[in-house]
Amino acid sequence: MALDSNFSRKIFRAPWVVPVSKPVIGDGAVVVDQNSIVAVGSFSDISREFPDLPLSNCSGVLLPALVNAHIHLDLSAYGTVCQDSEDSTMCDWIASLLHRRQHSHFSEQDLKAAAEKIVQDQYNSGVGLLLDINNSSLGVFDSLPVEILSLFEMLGPSRSAAQAAISAIQNLPHDQPVTGHAPYSTSPELLQYIKKRCQKQGQLFSLHLAENSDEALLLIKGQGCFSQFLKERGGWDDTFPIHGIDSRGVVGYLHELGIMDDRTLCVHCVQLSEEEISIVADSRAHICLCPESNRFLSVGTAPVEQFLKYRILPALGTDSIASNPKLDLWREMVLLRKLHPDVSPEVIFSMATLGGAQAMNRDTDFGSLAPGRKPCILQVQDSCYEELSNPEQLFDKLTSCGRPDSLTWLSI
Repeated sequence: MALDSNFSRKIFRAPWVVPVSKPVIGDGAVVVDQNSIVAVGSFSDISREFPDLPLSNCSGVLLPALVNAHIHLDLSAYGTVCQDSEDSTMCDWIASLLHRRQHSHFSEQDLKAAAEKIVQDQYNSGVGLLLDINNSSLGVFDSLPVEILSLFEMLGPSRSAAQAAISAIQNLPHDQPVTGHAPYSTSPELLQYIKKRCQKQGQLFSLHLAENSDEALLLIKGQGCFSQFLKERGGWDDTFPIHGIDSRGVVGYLHELGIMDDRTLCVHCVQLSEEEISIVADSRAHICLCPESNRFLSVGTAPVEQFLKYRILPALGTDSIASNPKLDLWREMVLLRKLHPDVSPEVIFSMATLGGAQAMNRDTDFGSLAPGRKPCILQVQDSCYEELSNPEQLFDKLTSCGRPDSLTWLSI
């Protein structure tokens, strides 16, 4: 049967349709086939254009799939790693996480089963696309409906560790996506090597950036908790501090290395100056926020208003369960509303959808309800959404009420 026949297309009608890339449609409709969205518009217009298609009347709201642009699935089995005290640093938390990993005896099957459980919950919450950062391969998740891009993360803070990492990368399959961890844990030579590999293969490069103020202390002065952390673990040589970093800070340093471009995703970005944000914007790099993880680790709050001032639409991520007990993008939106009351709820919802798709260079498939996009459509219902009279009220409720009472994936 031809895919474009009436039997392979269907109209979904709902009181509210949220395309994201265009204004909200009251009494809207979406036409889909087995492979893509065909049309989006008011029901009156759609019914005139497609008079013979079968119709499914939906209650509630139709939305595009959410996009989680930062998660670590290989940490799923280890649970949440709590800070020992109010005086604990991020380095203390990293040490505790490493200790737990080293002294836990999970089998590969245990690790994968825990990750699969997290992926299933992500799907149940409305996530259709995930960016997973890992340093222990869990294989593929073919049986799960979420689309997952996995990047193998490499660390190497010293020259010897960087060379070992490069040798390991050279032994990986040619098409294995690889990325760096963070400026404090990855030497400049290793960062450049991985980025050039990504550029050659057209792959995304994701990097934890400016999550903690001690990162800049390490790179600029060779001080702070990361300096002590590396020394205690034998990972210290004369790599840090990085000589020649000027007022443009860590982002300026990365820009000089050739790291910053439109296929670079900077995760966290809590401790960025306005000049650094300007460099991110000029380079067309992307930013991913993880507000619940940042709050859990007490590292600060990202300057979201400044990102938007420079026309950067951040993505949203949950980070891992190690630093976020509830991996829920709806919860991330609620926290953003509380932390940034002057940011439009519509923009916050766009972060959880279009922002993530753009950051992953997948906005031709995900992030909005538009012709040609994948037919990953959510129907959400909640008592919180009753008696809505305008789009502003709708976005207010979508970003302040948390995960909806009812969430259904539509299918033809």
